[in-house]
Amino acid sequence: MINTSSSGDRGLFHGRLNWQNRLKIIKGIANGLAYIHTQLSTYVVPHGNLKSSNVLLTETYDPLLSDYGFHPFINSDNVVRGLFAFRSPECLQKQQHVSPKSDVYCLGIVILEIMTGKYPSQYLNDGDGRIDVVQWAQSSISENHDEELIDPEILSSGPASIDQMIKIIQIGVACTKCNPDQRLSLNDAISNIQDVN
Repeated sequence: MINTSSSGDRGLFHGRLNWQNRLKIIKGIANGLAYIHTQLSTYVVPHGNLKSSNVLLTETYDPLLSDYGFHPFINSDNVVRGLFAFRSPECLQKQQHVSPKSDVYCLGIVILEIMTGKYPSQYLNDGDGRIDVVQWAQSSISENHDEELIDPEILSSGPASIDQMIKIIQIGVACTKCNPDQRLSLNDAISNIQDVN
């Protein structure tokens, strides 16, 4: 599981989550999500529960996606609504139903969590005071304070890397637009992520 908690205990392996490993994880998650969307394309929302706790890492930081494809098999509305895709803005505002764009929203949250090192309030139901990474990222970018979003533990990677980090953060923000029609498509998100080298 990716542990990017903002608390004092950031996890035993947090220090090893350097920029190269984080980029590898993000690219792997995007590719895995694309595969799931291809294989489960008949499902309303192919993953439905993409969040950092459902991303397992191998010893070489290859991500493995878990807990997907359950939406069609669950009868209880309460259980279905527990899937993270149901916390996308369009579902919370009850304007629209979940869609593949809900998975794109979830991808954006994971990207922002990995890049900021903050535990997003979006994962919680209790208003624990954690940071709303979407709102923080959107306001920082609009005020040209992109660099303040980057986890300080990877800031020392150099100026070229900082430009790449900001590009990834901007992709995360584009995936988490409130209006699903304004979000990147999954294919565009993957293409943009793969272009970051």
